[in-house]
Amino acid sequence: MGSGPSGIGGWLNYDWGVLPILSKLPLIRKIFVIFGFIDNNYDISWPKIRLVNILHKLPLGSESVNYIYCSHVLEHFEKYQAINILNECYRVLKKGGVMRIVLPDLKKLVAQYNNAEEFNRKFFGYDKDKKSLFNYFIRGHRWMYDEKSIVGLLVNIFDKINIVSWQSGACPNIRALDLKSHKDHSLYVEVKK
Repeated sequence: MGSGPSGIGGWLNYDWGVLPILSKLPLIRKIFVIFGFIDNNYDISWPKIRLVNILHKLPLGSESVNYIYCSHVLEHFEKYQAINILNECYRVLKKGGVMRIVLPDLKKLVAQYNNAEEFNRKFFGYDKDKKSLFNYFIRGHRWMYDEKSIVGLLVNIFDKINIVSWQSGACPNIRALDLKSHKDHSLYVEVKK
């Protein structure tokens, strides 16, 4: 969910918004980059994605999937929206299914504080201070989590919660899915139905 350009083959890659739509329109995306409307880091070949707004019911049957991977997504929603998304994930997971959740860890961000520029980029999710139309295409962070807050939220939805680490856990393909750029400032959680 919220795969962006990091989704991989063999998975249903869901995303929604201006950038995922532009991923399907390479010529228009190139024009947006040339005129500075979007950052040139997004002028790459995206994986096959399905345009799905995860704020709504997922286009999957109840108890129909074994795994869900959700990295650096939930913080882009208000907490009540994240709860709705997680409940929908619970609905579609098969009994024994696993959801891997990766989030920026607020505790790690504070502990790693080096300078205001770097902290603000990670806290808000983008370079908020740049004057660019690109900022209108980015959904900034709406709610930040640490281990205690995400576990407190998950315990009301899922049957089993495990704090795991980068590229370790029960979710398949995590060597390809867990991004190195997230390693040092993220919290890794796997939940089971």
